[in-house]
Amino acid sequence: MTEHSIRKVAATPIIKMPDVPYYRPVIPVTLSLMTGIILGQGLPGLTVPALTIVLAAAIWLVGRLRREQPARWSPLLAAMAAGYLALVPWTSPPFGPNHIVHYLDSGYWRIHGVVIDPPVVRFGRTRLVLDLNTLSREDESRQVRGRIRLTVMGETELTPGDRLIFPAKIRPFRNFQNPGGFDFRRYMACKGIYGSAWVRVEKLKRNGKRTRSAASRLIHDVRQRLDRRIDMAGGEAATDEKAVLKALVFGKRSGISDGLRERFNRAGVGHLLAISGLHVGIVATVVFAFFRRLFSLFPPLLWRGWGRQWAAAVTLVPVLAYGVLAGMSPSTQRAEIMATVFLVALLLGRSHDILNTLAVAALVILVLFPPALFSISFQLSFAAVLTIVYGIEKIGGAQEVARSPAIRVGRWLVGFMLVSALAIAGTTPVVLFHFNQTSLVGIVANLFLVPIVGFVVVPLGLASAFVSVFFEPAAVPGFWLSLKILKLALLGLDFFAQLSFAAFKTVTPSLLEVILYYLTGWVLLNLRKITFAPWVLATVLVVVAGDGFYWSYQRFWHRDLKVTAIDVGQGGSTLMELPGGGVMLYDGGGFSDNRLFDMGRRVVAPLLWSRKIATVDILVLSHPNADHLNGLIYIAEHFNVRELWTNGDANTTKGYGMLMAACREKEIVVRKVDADTDDTVIGPVSLAILHPSAGFLSRLKERGQEYRNNGSLVLKATLGETAFLLTGDIEGRAERQLVQRAGRDLASTVLFAPHHGSRTSSSADLVAAVGPEIVVISAGVANRFGFPHAEVTDRYRARGCRILCTGSHGAISMRADGKTVHLESFAHVHGQDQSIMSKAQ
Repeated sequence: MTEHSIRKVAATPIIKMPDVPYYRPVIPVTLSLMTGIILGQGLPGLTVPALTIVLAAAIWLVGRLRREQPARWSPLLAAMAAGYLALVPWTSPPFGPNHIVHYLDSGYWRIHGVVIDPPVVRFGRTRLVLDLNTLSREDESRQVRGRIRLTVMGETELTPGDRLIFPAKIRPFRNFQNPGGFDFRRYMACKGIYGSAWVRVEKLKRNGKRTRSAASRLIHDVRQRLDRRIDMAGGEAATDEKAVLKALVFGKRSGISDGLRERFNRAGVGHLLAISGLHVGIVATVVFAFFRRLFSLFPPLLWRGWGRQWAAAVTLVPVLAYGVLAGMSPSTQRAEIMATVFLVALLLGRSHDILNTLAVAALVILVLFPPALFSISFQLSFAAVLTIVYGIEKIGGAQEVARSPAIRVGRWLVGFMLVSALAIAGTTPVVLFHFNQTSLVGIVANLFLVPIVGFVVVPLGLASAFVSVFFEPAAVPGFWLSLKILKLALLGLDFFAQLSFAAFKTVTPSLLEVILYYLTGWVLLNLRKITFAPWVLATVLVVVAGDGFYWSYQRFWHRDLKVTAIDVGQGGSTLMELPGGGVMLYDGGGFSDNRLFDMGRRVVAPLLWSRKIATVDILVLSHPNADHLNGLIYIAEHFNVRELWTNGDANTTKGYGMLMAACREKEIVVRKVDADTDDTVIGPVSLAILHPSAGFLSRLKERGQEYRNNGSLVLKATLGETAFLLTGDIEGRAERQLVQRAGRDLASTVLFAPHHGSRTSSSADLVAAVGPEIVVISAGVANRFGFPHAEVTDRYRARGCRILCTGSHGAISMRADGKTVHLESFAHVHGQDQSIMSKAQ
């Protein structure tokens, strides 16, 4: 829907009905269904009570209707219970005996499967979804069903329908178990994918192709031809323009680089890259306007008032065709349903209440796919449209037709900016909650880019695609012109994105804060129209003040030392929140290639943001290995960081270079520290570097991996009678040196086990010198190194230590008040504090 059509519909008078719950009847039913879905996610296992409620509500409703009495609440109760039951297939899926979930972590199999979706090739890897049918090994063969995600180490050309055979282990998806973390396992389960595997490209074999329907083959062939024609029109250059045009015309987004996506997001126009409500709405508006003007030339249709209905009916065809061409991704499906509901409403002459029609669209989507409620695209789409419609209804009104072109243009500009402002205002909490970033130039950038991209490039690109169906060469000029226009649009995009104030990162709002935000918006729109609105505003202000006091205490006013071992898989990262609000991050975890998975962006930063942390006073790099370093790069680039402590070991890796470049760009002070560095005292906490010695680098001749590990910074944080000892990756030689040099100063309440619990570390002398009550081991689940080693854990148990591992316990949060350490494990004892008395040092 465009701004003009939304304003026109919203300005139409609405007849208010006396029965409040059913003034707009679909809205309360949809809200009840949503409530049930949310309860189904948060409180699984109540299927029988929910079924009982549905049956009771249905019986009550039938009884009331038979007596011709109103039934206001029983339908809402039934809808809520139905929403709960609708989610059961995802919260408690009925796996059969031959489902692949029964074969996870069961060793190597020869896997037979069929490619489902077009594979994505990036950074030398090919990723795809397989529908499995057979697992075999030696003389054993099992018929199975279920889907997995396959990563092929290497680039290979595969298409949907290809039958593949390869050896691999099927692994379950595992989340990084941290506060504020993304539930990747649930995300994949909602897609019906329950396992993953990887294989080298040379071990992958094709075994024919599954027969696809004629329609599927036709769509695939059309998309391939369009891909080639756009490449031909753009030549070797215009890489970004070609990638954007492919995304707009037929939904291929694999060519969109991370850098290009970030430029769109900084400018506040990231929604242009995914075919969603905006694109489908523009197509529907343009086509509807064309056919309405065309049908106005036929007097019989005008006499009967059928022009709008016929235009709406015909518009359904190209709208649905666009969705099919775009691949019907989840966001496209939701947009298609929304557009179809609106067009059917026009066809039936029911366009007088756009809010009720919007509720119908949401209801249809949730009935077809209940987990859509938790998808970001669903939340953004409906938040934007609902805010626009409701805001214009409250702010705007019917205006006299302006005769002057200048006045009409002025009104259009004002209206467009109002729509953009309302859309941004409506989606800001959702964007902040999921992405922790908002754009300050979004209104102006949308004013420039949406008309160019939406009303010129998209129609021109689709028209060229339509022409290519009949004569491919004739489509090239249209694609060429689209690319030239996109080049102009991307120049404007770069102008907005490169502004220093274009966008900023921020902490994660809580669900309470999101609700308070929307309540405030509702109050401001109704302050003079609803008598109790001022009381709601007063209540909101009181709750906001309480929320502010709560987080001020959690961040700045607390007097204890909070230490969190972050679950970063096979790596290490520890967060320290000091009394008074100071923050130190010791290592950041990470994988070897941040392009494949950025630990700082995906894991560490969300945890910091969930705790309202935007400033990190001190970053500590224990030693420059990827599994400790690479997660710090994103933190240095996007947080307010003051200092970086290192042991001075300058690694030659790309990750180390990126970290140093971020420090230079952000003017972060880099300090080389060692055992001779004076203790740093921040409030009541003392921070001491115990290792390496001052001559560590001067004695370094060949930087082997063992020596680099042994140069790790060993940090001791002391508050009163409690202490935490962080040891990096030191091994036996460094442990002996440390015990000889530091001696009794090593005594600590909590020891972060050296080198992830490897057998070459945690020597008996070190354990005896530290005398820990709690041992924290940072290691990934079922890692290939076998960490922590049984010999090491047995040694700690023999000393009476309590052992916790991030791989099994998730993030481990500890709070010390100077005498006592309170422990909380995210995975197993989350919310159950256990006091452990400290030994006197």
